[in-house]
Amino acid sequence: MTELRTDRLELRRWREDDLDAYALIVEDREVGRHLGGPQDRVTAWRQMAIFMGHREMRGWTSAPVVERATGRLVGRAGLWRPEGWPGIEMGWIFARDAWGRGYATEVGVAMRDHAFGELGIPHLISLIAPDNTASIRVAVKIGSALEGQHDLNGSPHLIYGHDASQPMPRRLPPL
Repeated sequence: MTELRTDRLELRRWREDDLDAYALIVEDREVGRHLGGPQDRVTAWRQMAIFMGHREMRGWTSAPVVERATGRLVGRAGLWRPEGWPGIEMGWIFARDAWGRGYATEVGVAMRDHAFGELGIPHLISLIAPDNTASIRVAVKIGSALEGQHDLNGSPHLIYGHDASQPMPRRLPPL
């Protein structure tokens, strides 16, 4: 089942056969640099299971991002709010070989529009490590602004947020 679709990408439900591709993404040191470090295969499996459970509890989650043209899993993105989180987070991570293609912005716009429109969510945040300039640029491009800071597992993160009532940049042209 497709959760969300853009011109080049789709977010869909997790499947057991996503483990190999997802584990390769989260094992990469550069991908994990702003996420608490690289994760091993067992942790990748646990994350997938947690995301699946989160979807059952909340109705939405961080989902696999797949290139529509190739069917290749290139990252994960979606909405996330575990217990104790400071708000409904819109987040994304991508395989290093998918960086620089505009995928995060493309998915970010689609998630934002879906959350504010179909889901009726009034406010979204993104928790971003202060030195993660690429994710900060994406957050700003899709209409978020710096709202404050939050300690996430002992590490300071910036909170970029956006209200549904604020003007939003219109859908971006294809990259």
